[in-house]
Amino acid sequence: MKSKLIFSTISIITMFFIAGFFLVPVNPPANVYNLKIIKIDGTWKVVDASDYSKTKIRVKKKDIIVWTAEGTDVYFQFPGKLFNPTAAADSLKDGYTKFLKDGKKLKLKVRSDALSGIYEYAVFCTANGEFAKGESPPKIVID
Repeated sequence: MKSKLIFSTISIITMFFIAGFFLVPVNPPANVYNLKIIKIDGTWKVVDASDYSKTKIRVKKKDIIVWTAEGTDVYFQFPGKLFNPTAAADSLKDGYTKFLKDGKKLKLKVRSDALSGIYEYAVFCTANGEFAKGESPPKIVID
């Protein structure tokens, strides 16, 4: 009788494991997208750091975007409630603006409650007093 009870208990526990009841949910790691603000053929642009022909990025909630200014200080203006800073130095003023010095990086995480859609943002380059173009203006697509 005791062995039947042990066997039954082990069988039930095994079924729970097979069904996934005891599995701990694993969150996939966030993707990191590196962008540069650089001058190409006389025009300031926001481009993918690994492929300058790419000017629009497609991200998911909780992904991380890193912008690097090269050759100019920049002012960013984002739509509100899209990003969380990854560190205190990356905090956005009033939730949507940021000044970034030449050579520095801005690292922001897409909020988990951001709505899907296409978002335009502005990047003003102080070196020539011009706005950077991406898709003119730069765009982020959140899936």
